Amino acid sequence: MLIESSNNPKIKKWTKLKQKKYRYQSSEFIVEGEHLVSEAMASNVVKEILVKEGSTVHLNPIFNTMKPTYILKENLFTQIASTETPQPIMAVCEMKAKTIEKDHRLLLLDRIQDPGNLGTLLRSAVAFGFDGVVLGEGCVDVYNEKVIRSTQGAIFKIPIEMHSLKDYVTTLQSKGVKVYGTSLENGSPLGEIEDASKMAVILGNEGQGVSSELLTQTDQNIFIEMTENIESLNVSIAGSIIMYRFRL
Repeated sequence: MLIESSNNPKIKKWTKLKQKKYRYQSSEFIVEGEHLVSEAMASNVVKEILVKEGSTVHLNPIFNTMKPTYILKENLFTQIASTETPQPIMAVCEMKAKTIEKDHRLLLLDRIQDPGNLGTLLRSAVAFGFDGVVLGEGCVDVYNEKVIRSTQGAIFKIPIEMHSLKDYVTTLQSKGVKVYGTSLENGSPLGEIEDASKMAVILGNEGQGVSSELLTQTDQNIFIEMTENIESLNVSIAGSIIMYRFRL
């Protein structure tokens, strides 16, 4: 089906999905590019395929079984896309949350605000076998287009939940999960930490770290040993190192 007018109701709806409040009102979000669209299809969350007029990408066997498919005039396609030079295919996806079912390895995020950092942390959590990621208050929206691009499909492969971390930490500890904070203050070197059968790691805000209130709740706080030539690591790099250390 070819759409040529910006007055088409679907164009108006898809454009609004760039805004967080409309994404959550409709429980939908958009992914761009062949890789992310194929990952979304594999996870059975795709509702509609959008293709730029003149492209034949939708005839690829990976995508041609998906209905409905809409062909959009180039200016309309660009209007909906969030990238400056978008690939010629997008998908409208359903927010289909996965529930965290195991708690052997969990990542808790406290006010992570950079989309690239959140996306990288999600990729690392998948890579190193973590059971789920919990976003506390103040984190960037996981369905932000920059987060989605940074995950490179990891968003579809791991349970992600949103909770008050203060309450969630208490709940985890009541179930025997050992909770580690990340802080130099009263912290122990990462290399000295023994594996626990059930554990969770809290990573904090890019500028302020883990909140002092959460650090008082943890069972133990840890830090990464480094040379004196560098003061700190980016939170996504630090988190990836820690998750690699505790991978299953």
